[in-house]
Amino acid sequence: MKLNTKTITFLGLGVLPHLIFAQIGIGNANPSPANAMEINTAEKVIIDKTGKIGVGVAAPKTAIDLRNGANGSMAIGMTNQTAVEAGAGAMRYNPNPAIGVQGYIEYSDGTVWVPILPYGKPRIVVMAEKTNNNSTVFETGLWPIGNYTDGIPGRSSAYLTSWTEKLDSDSGQPRTNFDPATGEFIAPRAGVYFVTFTFALAPSQVNTNFGQNQTEAIWEVRNSSDTVIQRIKTNNGYPQDTGNPPNAVIVGSASTASLYLNAGDKLRPFVWINVSWDPDKRPLLNTGGYNVLTIVEQ
Repeated sequence: MKLNTKTITFLGLGVLPHLIFAQIGIGNANPSPANAMEINTAEKVIIDKTGKIGVGVAAPKTAIDLRNGANGSMAIGMTNQTAVEAGAGAMRYNPNPAIGVQGYIEYSDGTVWVPILPYGKPRIVVMAEKTNNNSTVFETGLWPIGNYTDGIPGRSSAYLTSWTEKLDSDSGQPRTNFDPATGEFIAPRAGVYFVTFTFALAPSQVNTNFGQNQTEAIWEVRNSSDTVIQRIKTNNGYPQDTGNPPNAVIVGSASTASLYLNAGDKLRPFVWINVSWDPDKRPLLNTGGYNVLTIVEQ
């Protein structure tokens, strides 16, 4: 026997108890014998005899089958449950995973919530600040190749080292793409990266009657074999002379670029300065906020 909505009402009153295992139709007097329940709406909803649910699908093949070819989307929301509480296999939509990151779907592996690739954009975000004078001269220049801690060597190519990492994430998930000890970033995948790097020297005179003033912030890109691919310099790193003391000023520079990096490419900031008549080293302005870098995957 096939049941309509009136029959279901009778069942609720205890009438026809011998029919509780028959097919149930809501808005449908003749449900298919293959299904335990059919609900006629704009999209027919069925529960077959194995417990599979289909929405607009005549023969569901999974526990919930929405593949009707027109309106087959599924909506899920956010939960404040931990991944442990929700259990392995649970899913949620995280609308605010991190500052500047769009929402994305996560699943629970039973321990943590794991974002589903390709995550939300922007993906990689690195932020770091430097408040010390540590640097490494890496090419032959006025100063010997080696490490320095008491200022930036003049007229020498020097990596800035010993950064304080503020953020190294992939859509809010902690990563280790940036090495704060060396200042080197390694691209985990190919893509376009927007990068900016600024530095400032402590206030002092700028006197170069013996040469051109120069403060250059430079991004260096090496491939996975450590071969230099490109160097991006600034175009505003040439301060004017200040004259004799006490005309102390802050000078520095910045380098901003959009770079295409292959997976495994290495990105690192370095400086080249010439702001004094002698070969003395110049300390950075280390009060915070002057010597910073950011890397954002586009």
